Amino acid sequence: MKVRLLFMGYLKNKYLTDAIELNYEKPVRVHTVLKEAKISLADVWLIKVEDTIVKEDYVLAKSS
Repeated sequence: MKVRLLFMGYLKNKYLTDAIELNYEKPVRVHTVLKEAKISLADVWLIKVEDTIVKEDYVLAKSS
């Protein structure tokens, strides 16, 4: 499963990229993805999966 994190605003400059892509073999929580991508939770205002806003304990089960 491919997970893509998109950065907006000043986060593009802070993390020096527009996006980070990670691959997982099985379902994973959003919190785990952010931790493995070394993204500070203080920088996260909104987590959107397809057209739905979710919390950091949401389980990602498929690529979108």
